[in-house]
Amino acid sequence: MTVAAERATAGLDSPAFRLDPYPAYARLREQGPLVWSEPDRTYYVTTHQAVGAVLKDKNASVESPFRASRVLFGRTVMDVDGREHARLRSLTNRSFAAPAVPGYLEDLVPNSVHRVIDGLGGSGRADFVAGFANEVPIRVMSQIIGVRTEDVEEFQSCTDAVIGYFDAATPDTRRAAVTAWAGMRELLHRRVDELRPAPDGSVIGQLLTAAAEGAEVDDDEIVRQIGLLIPAAIDTSNRLLANALHVLCTRPELLERAYAEPELLEGIVEETLRFEPPIHSTVRIWTGGELLGTEVPRGSLLTILLGSANRDPEVFPDPDVFDPERPAARHLSFGAGRHQCMGRRMALAEVITALRILLERCPDLRFAEPHPDPIEGFSFRSPAKLFLAYGSTR
Repeated sequence: MTVAAERATAGLDSPAFRLDPYPAYARLREQGPLVWSEPDRTYYVTTHQAVGAVLKDKNASVESPFRASRVLFGRTVMDVDGREHARLRSLTNRSFAAPAVPGYLEDLVPNSVHRVIDGLGGSGRADFVAGFANEVPIRVMSQIIGVRTEDVEEFQSCTDAVIGYFDAATPDTRRAAVTAWAGMRELLHRRVDELRPAPDGSVIGQLLTAAAEGAEVDDDEIVRQIGLLIPAAIDTSNRLLANALHVLCTRPELLERAYAEPELLEGIVEETLRFEPPIHSTVRIWTGGELLGTEVPRGSLLTILLGSANRDPEVFPDPDVFDPERPAARHLSFGAGRHQCMGRRMALAEVITALRILLERCPDLRFAEPHPDPIEGFSFRSPAKLFLAYGSTR
């Protein structure tokens, strides 16, 4: 049964929601798994069961000319379904499995983390968003993708503008993202040309090899797919790192346990993904028929609330309690179905490794300010800054 939600009930565009979305999610779940909002012109999908079902439903399509990623990049693996999606995913899927990246956890991730920590300085305080959470994924992913070292800083700047548009699509953010994408596209085309004579094992190199062997992919499509993967892969990891550190520093007793029991970090990261996920919502277009017991008109917008699903008390007892030893129950932060995040295992391994090395080298981590920046945002959530104090690095 569908329930109508007034804007005051949904409240998903308010300053209060930006700071704390969970009361609004709870109100929506109370109204049902599928809640129509006339002011927002969307159906909100609210519960864990409903979110999982919609993400797997073949009638819930990503094909929309109005999705921010489609507006910016055109047709990419994120924004197409059917045979085209299968073709594009097969081209990139293998590149985002750890076994396909030699030395991923043995050398690439640890070396990147150590270099970032070396850059923080011996002791004192630093912004661990800009100085750690943002730096580790860009260093790791740029090597996997095949970005030149001298281009990494510009790519990070471009990525920030792109994600700003994805998070809040306004005329200003769109203009900034279009400009950033133009610069990113030029750099990627140059890199494609450089690698064409002798493709290496990077993602760009593998796509060039696939093209040479007859795959249906040209230079423009290589650039579009890589352009999307850079912000998609980097932004999820950096927000997850920042959120995990925020959660730990908010809970000093848990942080002390993590120092003493590094094996607890896997549970901490998984619970952070449930409790404070980096991405809270995604959208689909309904292609027609019955959905969750309701006849939903063809072309309707579905706003899928991943953050709400992860706090559903029907699946997670005491959902507002952070418990790294919570019995296994599947959060939906990486999605589900055919568009589930292809790099989820690599992202988890990267973040757990980065936190383990950070705790090994930086003793006495703590908030450096009495009122630290909160975790905030709409679709994308993390602290804007995270000033932490720490003892002498080892």
